[in-house]
Amino acid sequence: MVSLCAGRTVIPMKLLKELALGNIQPMVRNFKKDSGYSKLLTEVTERQEKLIETLSPEQKALFDSVSQAEIDLSVENDHDLFIKGFVLGAQMMLEILTADPMEDVVR
Repeated sequence: MVSLCAGRTVIPMKLLKELALGNIQPMVRNFKKDSGYSKLLTEVTERQEKLIETLSPEQKALFDSVSQAEIDLSVENDHDLFIKGFVLGAQMMLEILTADPMEDVVR
């Protein structure tokens, strides 16, 4: 809902506020127990556990270090993809809001 306040247009920013408060977490992934993602996650976890059982304490420390680096890289990539997706969505909205509705009809 858009309202006028002292001659200015006021647009409620509920989603933006919820995002800023941390109530919306775009990087959190929910998935169903029987989904393809769940099956792959189970497979990776089982393989990691089997591998860790065969490692010496030094190798386990190295494995943990590599795993953490992969997690950090993935988080960084997720942030970049979120930003790119947000910008693309904003550009699409701008194009829609500024387009001439008769442009495609006239061609």
